Amino acid sequence: MKHSAILLVAAWVSGGCSITAQPTATLVLSNASFRHVDETQRSPVQPAALDETWPALFADPTLTRLIDTALTGNFDIASASARVLQARALLQSSEANLAPTVGVDPAFSRNRVSGTVDDALPKRMLRTWSVPVEARYEVDLWGRLRGESDVARQRTLTAQADVAVVRLNVATDVANDYLTLRYLDLDSAELRRSIALRQTALDLIERRVKAGASSDLDKLRASTELSTAVAELAESERKRENLVDALAVLTGQSVADLHIEAQSSALILPLVPVGMPATIIDQRPDLYAAKRRLDAASLQIGIAETAFLPSLTLTASGGFASRDLSSFLDRNSSVWGLAISAAETLFDGGKRQAIVQSAQAERMIADANYKAVTLEALRQVQDALNDLASQRRQILSYEEAAFTSAQASRLSRSRYEHGYVSYFEVVDADRDALNIERQLIRSRQAQAAATIALVRALGGGWNGADLTPAASQLAQSR
Repeated sequence: MKHSAILLVAAWVSGGCSITAQPTATLVLSNASFRHVDETQRSPVQPAALDETWPALFADPTLTRLIDTALTGNFDIASASARVLQARALLQSSEANLAPTVGVDPAFSRNRVSGTVDDALPKRMLRTWSVPVEARYEVDLWGRLRGESDVARQRTLTAQADVAVVRLNVATDVANDYLTLRYLDLDSAELRRSIALRQTALDLIERRVKAGASSDLDKLRASTELSTAVAELAESERKRENLVDALAVLTGQSVADLHIEAQSSALILPLVPVGMPATIIDQRPDLYAAKRRLDAASLQIGIAETAFLPSLTLTASGGFASRDLSSFLDRNSSVWGLAISAAETLFDGGKRQAIVQSAQAERMIADANYKAVTLEALRQVQDALNDLASQRRQILSYEEAAFTSAQASRLSRSRYEHGYVSYFEVVDADRDALNIERQLIRSRQAQAAATIALVRALGGGWNGADLTPAASQLAQSR
């Protein structure tokens, strides 16, 4: 008994080996800043100021309310959050493998033996009461169990980061759809203003036709332009309704329950800082998740290699067994046993080596994916900055064009009313003014979309604060 206990303690102490993730050749990011075409548009806000309160930068209570509703009611977020609970349960199960397994199996049996066989027992009715307790412990000699626990912890961290990715995507999708809707409201307001002007022009032309001052051709052209504007308004309203439906789904509501009032007020877009270093993308949750997947794949190699080493299992059992309950707890009724078993696979046809090679290939895949995600993140940030700079220049040009085209439209209408030009000139001038004004609205909408794209590309201010304490400590140790 004493020797067995010594063997148990020695085996327990020897199980201190551990598997660690292999060093990762981190993709070296340039220390240079992202390119920004227009360096004159600088903002006092530094890149680090971006956090999860970014919706407030748009100063729109409806947008903030919709994003808050989506973050609590979106079913994609609910699904991702459930996967975190699943990962935590699997982590707990994996950690439980490090502890001994203890079980009890109380039993009662009653048997009768034959009285006609040789060497028959004096008593042919046998009863047995037993309460055996068994403990089994696999010694983690090579760190396989701890490695599996670390893999499960990495997957928990990955699941938590994936939730942040889904939350960011949902929030930015809501923002993009809502801002697009707001610009469609401005587009519809411009079309309604144009319809009113064209209706007034048509009424004026009809009076001029009756007076013999205009031809029926002028009336037909004016009616055509009015009908065209009405059709474009119907299309703009259709797009708006579809966006409301999309927002309803994103916020976890029925399409019949969400209604958003039309607004024609100007929108506020936050200024975007320039000169941001490329390393700012480290705050993206998808990069963090990709790195955790790489670490998990690296740990799997060490786990697979332990299959070439022997395993050691300790078993201890004890309890009481007796024919009668009156003598059940007697000293002579006690039973116990200790066992140590070691197992080693001698030949498996190359199965273990294939598993190691598969794990090595899986790490190569995870490493390539991590680097691909990093490069894609850099591209997304740079593209968003390029789009912002381009749209800013377009907006300035369209604002100037809208001003001059509106003046041209008013002048041509006045010239027509005084009989200097035909109505064809008025139609062309009005059409140009409306098209330029709508193009200006589209450029502003594209600028808003680029702003949201930059928020998403920068990670939305995610910093991993929602990770569990144990998970955070593991992340820091890596």
